[in-house]
Amino acid sequence: MNVGLKDILVHLEKELPGFVASAVVSVEDGLPLAEYTKNSNFEAGEAAAYLASIVKSNRKAIKLLEGGQVTDDLLITTDKNYFLIRHGVDKSFFIFLMTSKSEWLGKARLLIKKYEALINYVMEKKMSSQE
Repeated sequence: MNVGLKDILVHLEKELPGFVASAVVSVEDGLPLAEYTKNSNFEAGEAAAYLASIVKSNRKAIKLLEGGQVTDDLLITTDKNYFLIRHGVDKSFFIFLMTSKSEWLGKARLLIKKYEALINYVMEKKMSSQE
């Protein structure tokens, strides 16, 4: 199986009518490892950088407040969009999905979980080939 991260994001978009943008992002530096958007006016890479700081802050807060608990996902809502963030298996990256608020949030969560396994597989393969 020779699937790239961007290919996975494109498949995700095809299953989600309210899809706006998605990215796989390095937590350390906020740089997108892959990104895809339907909206040419939306800069997914720039959003990814800001979201990385939110992910880092969330980790610190959860560690301080709840000890050993692990965050499944983060949800940010605006008047027009949902921003859903899921941590990668080794916590060095996260998956970011932005949908319109007209999208069913449950479906977005199910699909990001569905594609998370494939993204984790691709990332593990990339990391092992770099060793």
